[in-house]
Amino acid sequence: VGVLGPWSCDPVLARALPDVASRLAVARLNRDPALTAGYWWDSVVMSEPCSTPQAVAGVVSAERYASAIVGPLNPAACGAAGLLAAAWNKPLVSWTCGGTTGGQGGGDGAAVTLLRPLPAPAAVLHAVLRYFRWAHVAVVASPQDLWVDTGQEVAKELRAKGLPVTVVTVAGEEEEEAEEALRRVVLMCMHSVLLGGREQKVLLEKAEDLGMTDGTFVFIPYDALTFALPYRRVPYPVLADNTKLRLAYDAVLTVTIDSPDSSFHEALDEAKKAYEVPADLDPAQV
Repeated sequence: VGVLGPWSCDPVLARALPDVASRLAVARLNRDPALTAGYWWDSVVMSEPCSTPQAVAGVVSAERYASAIVGPLNPAACGAAGLLAAAWNKPLVSWTCGGTTGGQGGGDGAAVTLLRPLPAPAAVLHAVLRYFRWAHVAVVASPQDLWVDTGQEVAKELRAKGLPVTVVTVAGEEEEEAEEALRRVVLMCMHSVLLGGREQKVLLEKAEDLGMTDGTFVFIPYDALTFALPYRRVPYPVLADNTKLRLAYDAVLTVTIDSPDSSFHEALDEAKKAYEVPADLDPAQV
């Protein structure tokens, strides 16, 4: 199984330790006779370039290395990846590929081997926005191709569900960019500040400076929709050490995947104690 993602060019995603995670997954898989079905599973980590054209090209080389692929992370590569996987008759498991790329969830139906292991983020967002009767959405993305393409994709999917997404814009680490974007932003397509996302930190601090965190606007981090962000009894130093950011974070509504048995940090710590992963891993840094 190939695990495809921008592990070598995105510093935050590199801390996901895909090599450790994939080895842990296949080790547990191989110990479970109900899942192995007579096969011996192995994994290989493959690097997905951060620029969109190269990411699309990088999918092509995956055929030689894997019988199935987990990824890609850039939604702009999903169309090509879905068609290639169908031509190769190989499963493509991706939590970032939206409903417009075929396979499960619609589209042209050509990506017949595309499987989505999680609810589509745009569908979850639509349910939340409809529940609170929030009709107008704006999207702001950090300038990396991965997030620009993610922002455009989620805007397209929300529009297809009838929501008027009026603005899709980009903001980097400069305060001036953040201020310009904040005149119209709700959905943040960038790494969460809790995980070290610099763009989101600048954005939220500027929102506090502009008085936009008083409840007038609601800020929703997109990335937390795709994994289980620990939230029970978890201290986040970036909030503890920054009063302005902590005040701004009151305006953030985080929608994430529940992990009722144990949080990510607890699960990783248990794997350490069972000698399934290296003992020197600090769960809080992963």
